[in-house]
Amino acid sequence: MKSAKATYRVFARFLSVMLLTALFTACSSVGPKSIDRDQLDYGQSIGQNWKNQMLANLVRIRFGDMPIFLDVGQVVAGYSLETQVSGGLGFGTAFDSTNTGSLGAGGRFTDRPTITYTPKTGTDYLTSMLKPIKPSSLLALIQSGYDARLLFTWAVEAINGLQNYSVSALGKRNPDPEFYEFLDRLTKLQTSGGIAFEQSTDPATKNNVIVFFRDVSASEDELEEGKRAREVVGLSTEREKFRVVYSPFAFEDDVLAIQTRSILQIMSAMSGFVDVPESKAAETYKGYEVPSGMERPFYVHSGPDKPGYSFASINYGGYWYWIDPTDLPSKRVFTLMLFLTTLTSNGGDDNNPVLTIPTG
Repeated sequence: MKSAKATYRVFARFLSVMLLTALFTACSSVGPKSIDRDQLDYGQSIGQNWKNQMLANLVRIRFGDMPIFLDVGQVVAGYSLETQVSGGLGFGTAFDSTNTGSLGAGGRFTDRPTITYTPKTGTDYLTSMLKPIKPSSLLALIQSGYDARLLFTWAVEAINGLQNYSVSALGKRNPDPEFYEFLDRLTKLQTSGGIAFEQSTDPATKNNVIVFFRDVSASEDELEEGKRAREVVGLSTEREKFRVVYSPFAFEDDVLAIQTRSILQIMSAMSGFVDVPESKAAETYKGYEVPSGMERPFYVHSGPDKPGYSFASINYGGYWYWIDPTDLPSKRVFTLMLFLTTLTSNGGDDNNPVLTIPTG
């Protein structure tokens, strides 16, 4: 009998330890431990999807198809952890001297994320696609360190009457040589600190102003660069402060008229640099041919096979289209395009779905 009692005590202690272990395991939360992993994984997945979706829309535009945007509205990661431990102990009688014992444990972990998608439709979507980027927003980007030539190449249609290149369903247009001469000189001035933009408001005209700063330590070459830059676009060489307006033309020599592009216009221009297989050429708009002496600013490759590694890639019409991860200029332009889309987004969420999360 003493042996049976000793066995009972040992089993009871073991069962107590198992129950306490199960209790502490059930009380501990898996949520905090998953934050670092899930936040990075979901963020990377959403970011890659954003790039692939933008590339898909560039290809669609090249083929005369409709661009479609589908936003990830909400991501709710739901976890549940269940544990169960059971045990039993039995002793024999005078008729049956057999002692019995049993121990059981079980558990279940469930990861059930809820993801909602919001199609970009309606008035807000059309406005964000068709509304030109504000000139002041471009100047703010230049002031923060963005390359002036890069920004003006893609986001500007005309400066004081000088036309940029353009590709659309209506055809293609080569740029005015003076347009890129101004951009080259503007970039040099930006690098040397010979130009800056003041994001203030002129009380009289309610317009933002652009300021040319001529440092007292500037060389004669830098001063001449600033003078020539103003002459190219018809600005007065005697002034240092100029009003900035949205317009394709300027009728006064103290006005810098910038006709910016909309997101749809920028995407149309970029689509002209999508490489198209010969068998698909009849299904697309004519692409842009880079003038002699000018580097191709953007390149999307195409082929029948999926690329092994790419910055962004999609399949359309049985062919793969991708951006080479070693093509830094194209990656730079493409990333800028993604960033510019945020400048025209008004953040409207009138059609966002209502998400119900069970708490029981």
